[in-house]
Amino acid sequence: MFAGIVEELGEVTAVEKLHDSSRFRLRGPVVTEGAEHGDSIAVNGVCLTVVDLGDGEFTADVMAETLERSSLGASGPGSRVNLERPVALGDRLGGHIVQGHVDATGTIVERKVSDNWEVVKISLPASVARYVVEKGSITG
Repeated sequence: MFAGIVEELGEVTAVEKLHDSSRFRLRGPVVTEGAEHGDSIAVNGVCLTVVDLGDGEFTADVMAETLERSSLGASGPGSRVNLERPVALGDRLGGHIVQGHVDATGTIVERKVSDNWEVVKISLPASVARYVVEKGSITG
C-alpha cells in the first residue's frame, strides 16, 4: 500500500524488451535506500517489485498488461518518473491509501491554476468510469 505522495523524481535509465514484458532499470537513490529484492516501489503510481538493486538504481519487470494500461508503456530511457516507497505499518499516513494496481490511463483535459490550489480534470475510459468515485484518489 502507498500513500500517493511522491518521494522522488526518478529516471528510467534502460528498458529491455522481453517477449511479453519489459525489464526497467530506474534511478532513485531515495527510494532504493534500505530496499531489498522483492520490495515494492511505486513508479508513476504503479506498484512494481524490485528484482535487482545497486548504486541508487533498481530493476523491475513490467508485464504486458501493465505496459498497456499505464503510462509506463510510453516510458523509455531518459523518462522522468514519480517514485514512492510503500507505507510501513505504524507509519504516519501523509496522503491516501492507494494500491498501485492500474486499471487504465486517464488523460488530463483541463487545468485551472489558482494561487493556492489547482483543479485538474481527467478523462478516463468508459470501461473504468463506473468504478471511480467523484472525489476518489487517482495516482500518477
